Amino acid sequence: MKTKKYFLIIFLAATSATAYAQHPLKYDTCNTLQQYEGEWMNVSGADTIRIYLKPVRTYEPVYNNIDDELWGWVEYKQGNNIVMSNYANRFLPTSDSWSYMNSITNFSLSKYICNSQKLDGLFSDLNHHRGLINWVVEVTLSANDITMDVWQQRTPYYVLDTGGTEMTLPLRFTLIKQ
Repeated sequence: MKTKKYFLIIFLAATSATAYAQHPLKYDTCNTLQQYEGEWMNVSGADTIRIYLKPVRTYEPVYNNIDDELWGWVEYKQGNNIVMSNYANRFLPTSDSWSYMNSITNFSLSKYICNSQKLDGLFSDLNHHRGLINWVVEVTLSANDITMDVWQQRTPYYVLDTGGTEMTLPLRFTLIKQ
């Protein structure tokens, strides 16, 4: 009877244990992102786009990665009418948790080559079912160290059920660091 009891305990312990494949922790860090921290702005006629960027070293558990990401908050105004904004969230505490940062921001950017002047990332359009839009950012530094940014949006990836391809922000715009 004791043998059956021990066998049952060992069997239950073995079947309830969860085994994970061992993936080594990967690092994709880039210490040059700090230069982009702060407010960026575009004013074109009555339209205003404000973006706040903050570099955060972030852990993504699904892929077991530690990445340096630029997380961002956006406010888009047409005249005095706020079309889209989560800008007030920029004052919330940050975390190394990717899912937390994704919940309080609406885009992230990273450098795939640390010393390049190109950033890539995803923008989550709050006005259109949080549809994901690829962003490509070209950074230009002027002679007197005032940093300027040229941003463009590419093909949106939206929830298949909606079929929408609308984008709240202009297709292409230039931001100047404030």
